Amino acid sequence: MNQRVSFAPAVGSGTPHHQSQIRRVDAPSATPNIADRFADLLAPLSPRRRRGLIARLSQGYYEGWRPSRAEVAALVAQELRKSPR
Repeated sequence: MNQRVSFAPAVGSGTPHHQSQIRRVDAPSATPNIADRFADLLAPLSPRRRRGLIARLSQGYYEGWRPSRAEVAALVAQELRKSPR
């Protein structure tokens, strides 16, 4: 019995559901996330530092941490005090 399974689309298939969609990381998301309510606090950060802080917030969320605005403001201030990379 010879079964061939392919998970990749055939070359030139051209079907839209096989093409990956690229979305800007900083673009507003249709799906709510942990950082939405802190967007004004995160605005002064560079895109790289913003993504890093959002990752920290996300990890904390799944560990049970629900940060207040004051805690996020303190984290942003800490990031802004670090030397630029």
